Amino acid sequence: MPLSIDNKSVDNFVKNLRQAKNIAILSHMNPDGDAIGSSLACRNWIVDHLFDNSAKPAIDIILPHACPADMKYLPSSETIIDAENCKERCLKAIAAADVILGVDFNNASRVQPFDEALIESKAYKMIVDHHHSPDTELFQTIISYPDISSTCELLYWLFRQAGGEESVSDKVARCLYHGINSDTGGFSYSNESPTLYEATAALMHHSLNASDVHNRLVNNYSIRKMKLLGYLISQRLKVFPKEGFAYFSITAEQLEEQGCTPYDLEGLVNYTLMMEEVQVGAMVKEAEGKVRLSFRSKNDFDVNLFARKYFNGGGHTKASGATSPYDFPTTIELLESNMLRELSTPTD
Repeated sequence: MPLSIDNKSVDNFVKNLRQAKNIAILSHMNPDGDAIGSSLACRNWIVDHLFDNSAKPAIDIILPHACPADMKYLPSSETIIDAENCKERCLKAIAAADVILGVDFNNASRVQPFDEALIESKAYKMIVDHHHSPDTELFQTIISYPDISSTCELLYWLFRQAGGEESVSDKVARCLYHGINSDTGGFSYSNESPTLYEATAALMHHSLNASDVHNRLVNNYSIRKMKLLGYLISQRLKVFPKEGFAYFSITAEQLEEQGCTPYDLEGLVNYTLMMEEVQVGAMVKEAEGKVRLSFRSKNDFDVNLFARKYFNGGGHTKASGATSPYDFPTTIELLESNMLRELSTPTD
């Protein structure tokens, strides 16, 4: 069964985009495949479907961090602007927008350093997202389905309902498939919903070259990143086989010594789950003066609830994250003690 979105929300989504003269598409810090894919899919769909050549509005895709190099193959990626390279231009675009479309985030804290600009903007604000607890006071139109696999899957159903299957071009399909594949870990996370596979099957009718997308997502590690993985496994891995928990930890100094950046750590937390004895994995890293955590699970343990309870984070049942309010050693101590206690507590 296709996902059915509230008709009023779909109508508001289309109406406000069609009336806009300046549109700002905004996504979260350290953008992943779902953030990039959903941002570009929205831009391409708006340009290709909602407007003819003479009536196109100004459309800016604005990110707190630069688009990763391995995602620049996606259609229209050259239109992205970011705070690392063009912060003032980004802020001017947000200020000039009469419609702001947020994708793949639920509140302003996820788009720093644009959080204040987003809050203060007088633009009509819309959000399309799959995380819990969207900010209902900040956004006027909210299309939020936390149980869906990815924002890109949600956008497929939104585009289909708003414009029909024919409104999803090959360019849009490629962006959506990239985001779906990325956010589901290559369809390896908790993907019980048939809608995921229905949407993916529909996208496969387009010229998106699925094997190429897969290779770009999976088989594209730099030599530097591969050596970093070896360092993490040999030097920075701690395993608790009895409780079924393992985690990597790395300081900013250690990362620099390996000649790497925080982006090189992207996705490496998943390797903690490759051990038979491990059901829950984590990564603790220092980045940009902050301590960040990533969590993964392959059983019924809810890492979203854990991240919320102990580190004011969140995300999804089997994949979540947080920015720790504590220093690095304290974060490690609290992670170990709380996780081991939670994993040792019998469930009903």
